[in-house]
Amino acid sequence: MKNNLAAAFLNLALAGLVFLCIGFTLLVIWREPRVPVFAATALQDNNNLMKVNAILNDTAAYNATAKDPELARILNSAQQKPATR
Repeated sequence: MKNNLAAAFLNLALAGLVFLCIGFTLLVIWREPRVPVFAATALQDNNNLMKVNAILNDTAAYNATAKDPELARILNSAQQKPATR
């Protein structure tokens, strides 16, 4: 095989891709221990959100019989969807 500019360029490109693959693999390995921590935090946040929704539903059921205007105003502001990040 003769040495020419195209073969040298392709070899350099291949070497660069190999180094990128190794770098991304190391990045995944270094970040892997944090995944269970993030999953546990997400589970805890989801449980807290379910508790808040249950309290809001109980409060709305109570307000259906009590008819408190201040409580109705608070429930209306709480039921509005927050802006996404």
